[in-house]
Amino acid sequence: MEVTNERISDCVRVQLGVWSKDERGVWRFKETQEGTGKSIRFREGDGVDAAKAKVMEAWNIDRTSEKVELTYEMPEWMDVDGQVKPVPIHIVSEDNMDMFLAMRVDIHEMKLYVVPMPLHMTLEIDGFEVVPIMDEFAFAEVMSKEDVEKEMQRRAGKAAIDDIMCTQLPSEHVGDSGDGLLGWVGHSYGSRGFATLSAAMRHYREAAAAAGRDRSPQSVLEPESSSSTEHNTRVTRLTRDLFSDFERAADPSGEETEDAEPLNQLFPTNAEPAPTVGGNTSADPPMEGSVAGMIRLLSLPEQTFARDAAPVLDDANPDEDGGDRTRNFLLDVDYEGDELFIGRVFKSRDDCRVKIAVHAINRKFSFRNDRTTNDIVLVRCLDNACPWRVYCIRLGSSEYFEIRTAVLDHVCPLEVRSQYQRQATTSVISEILKSKYGGGGVGPTPIAIRRALLDEYSVNVSYWKAWRARELAMDMAQGTATGSYGILPTYLHMLKQANDGSVTELQTELAMGGEARFKYCFVALGASIRGWRFMRKVLIIDGAHLRGKYAGCLITASAQDGNFQIFPIAFGIVDGDNDKAWEWFFECLKKIIPDEENLTFVSDRHSSIYSGLGKVYPRAAHGACIVHLQRNVASKFKQKMLAALISKAARAFKKTTFHEYFEEIERVSPECAEYLMAIGWEHWTRSHCYGERYNIMTSNVAESLNAVLKEARELPIVSTLEYIRGTLMTWFAKRRSKAAEHQLPLTPKVEEIVLRNYERSTSYEAIRINTDTYEIKTTIGLSYVVNLQDKTCTCEEFSMVKIPCSHAIAAAMKCDMGIAELAAPQYGSFFWSLAYNGNINPVPDLSTLRAIPDSIATMTVLPPLTRRPPGRPKRTRYLSSGEFKKPRKKAKRNCTRCRGIGHNRATCKMPI
Repeated sequence: MEVTNERISDCVRVQLGVWSKDERGVWRFKETQEGTGKSIRFREGDGVDAAKAKVMEAWNIDRTSEKVELTYEMPEWMDVDGQVKPVPIHIVSEDNMDMFLAMRVDIHEMKLYVVPMPLHMTLEIDGFEVVPIMDEFAFAEVMSKEDVEKEMQRRAGKAAIDDIMCTQLPSEHVGDSGDGLLGWVGHSYGSRGFATLSAAMRHYREAAAAAGRDRSPQSVLEPESSSSTEHNTRVTRLTRDLFSDFERAADPSGEETEDAEPLNQLFPTNAEPAPTVGGNTSADPPMEGSVAGMIRLLSLPEQTFARDAAPVLDDANPDEDGGDRTRNFLLDVDYEGDELFIGRVFKSRDDCRVKIAVHAINRKFSFRNDRTTNDIVLVRCLDNACPWRVYCIRLGSSEYFEIRTAVLDHVCPLEVRSQYQRQATTSVISEILKSKYGGGGVGPTPIAIRRALLDEYSVNVSYWKAWRARELAMDMAQGTATGSYGILPTYLHMLKQANDGSVTELQTELAMGGEARFKYCFVALGASIRGWRFMRKVLIIDGAHLRGKYAGCLITASAQDGNFQIFPIAFGIVDGDNDKAWEWFFECLKKIIPDEENLTFVSDRHSSIYSGLGKVYPRAAHGACIVHLQRNVASKFKQKMLAALISKAARAFKKTTFHEYFEEIERVSPECAEYLMAIGWEHWTRSHCYGERYNIMTSNVAESLNAVLKEARELPIVSTLEYIRGTLMTWFAKRRSKAAEHQLPLTPKVEEIVLRNYERSTSYEAIRINTDTYEIKTTIGLSYVVNLQDKTCTCEEFSMVKIPCSHAIAAAMKCDMGIAELAAPQYGSFFWSLAYNGNINPVPDLSTLRAIPDSIATMTVLPPLTRRPPGRPKRTRYLSSGEFKKPRKKAKRNCTRCRGIGHNRATCKMPI
């Protein structure tokens, strides 16, 4: 509760002076002495008397001979119609003070204006219309008309209605009072017999229009000699016709509704009269519901008063909070604007220096550090003749710094101010940019940073300064690469806690000093492990090099779902792409995917992968990526026909078809044929594979996943894992929704394949052999035998891919069998939805964690010894063997002098 009360409290800028109206009829507040404003902290519930006491104490006003009146004014941007000039508002009650403080929370530019006067004087207001502060005005500013109507109906009969209006009208429109002043509105209008409040409001408007009175004030609000009796006069600015906001009791036709509450029930005729202006007054009737109470019910939305203004601190009495002043300053540390003012608090000395530099860059001037110690920051303008200076000190033993004195006016010449770009240091630029790197990813590039600084701040920096600022901003937003290894054990622990069934492993080695040094890391989310049961038993594995501060390799193991999309299973981060790293990864993978004969791995022909699979998964089949094989062949053998022949031979379903293509390879290049035979036909062909490869003949699934995680490989290790988790969370959520909306029995992509096969099958002839066996004859005379019970076809496509081929569809149509029943269950919509049934949950904020085992919380992990080599980091991928970069087409040169083609201006030979 203490924190809540502190947040309700606010610091208000207070000025001492008088109100006056200029020749245009606009109210202006004139300070008694310029620059004497103070910052005073008010709290909800202090009340008017307490507020006045604080103000009088701040200016040392003698209470025995003087008093003060509190006023304020709404900001000009709230004058929506612009037809009525703002009027100062007089605070006279506890509710008025609570209203001001509540609105001050969102309208930071509102100030408290204090009017001092002798005790025998009163605040005299004459010659213009007076409308009090009321709850309804605040509601009208922040709520819709419908919400106001509901709130007013709920509060009908309560004391909040009692404070609707104290109005001064000409005597001819008053009735029996005879003194030209309208008393308590309920009593006055109720005696006239008006049935509802809206009728009374309408009568008032008509009376005011008949009187021809101007709503703008015509006098100066200054203390003048008057009666010794203190008047509770309240004045509010008239920015709109407030009466229309309270006439909702009437229907659109203008007639009063039958269920409207009679006014004499809201305002009994025997109620005490209200205080009037210009005569003897009595105390206001007690109010059952205060403005502050209603404000607590009314949650002001941030977008209503979305203005970034400077919070103010109380520097008049540093000990008024009982010595616990630092606690109150925490409320103002969150301010991130670039304004400087006395009392502003910064999070640290570095934050202080950066914020002042940003202030200088935005206002185009330069300064120097005149004195900087552990407890003091003093900066002055670069010009010795300029008085600009800011003096900050440390708050006690904390890290916070506060501006104690400041002179913010400049008199320096433009020659000096033009040096403002020197303030754009790397640390300042990184402070400006750090918010752009907090959401994951690599953020803006150095070129984009240079362009943004030039456009937004008129600062031109070099490429390498932008690069260094980017690196520093990423460290501040996402953590340093070194520190990320330190929190890795805690992150892995919380990842498992947030996602049931997840498997994580962390392998370390002993460093020279006895600490644990990172070596390997393995992560498999529970949702992916459970979804693997609904996949075809083919795993695509690959590795990609990390591009951050520390070298290493990101290993991925993925499947392909029934809709032919990437289904990530497990990830590993290892210190290098070597035999031991791959073997350790396979050992961790074996805990969730056991070694089986119906399991198939697909990868490139990396020797470490072959070595690791041979040791950990000896029973599983292993197939090579055809694309990588084609590139290897292209690098060794120069015949151009080989790549196409190898692709056809590898993708052939029937062994006879394979041998036809392989004989062609032997005729073109016997050496290439021997090379392929040495690899082993079972590793690169579908027809000879020991396992089932289905349609997965390449490692494109893994390559595509590497492309998605390209940015993640540049981040610190924890940010890399969090990037992966966030990506999978998004994929699972989207595909879960897509699968739930899909109504067909097969997945969308399989439906497309079946439709194409069906179109081809319409020209076939199906001849029944027995109950489940059919002979299919094509238009070119070829004959195939289909067994619907065994789901086989002599073309071998049906039995290998597990999707009904055109021959099987022709047989199924002959016997009226459902085509979806012929496909493997992994291609069905039911398995598709089950695969993504699990949720992937975010990891809680590490700063909010409490229940962490001591063995994990105290574990310190050092980064690996593998560091990124010096120089510019390489961005492009290393080309595989046999992979060649396509040459770019050179653009034709255009001469800007003669507009010719083939040369430029410097080599132009055309006569002038």
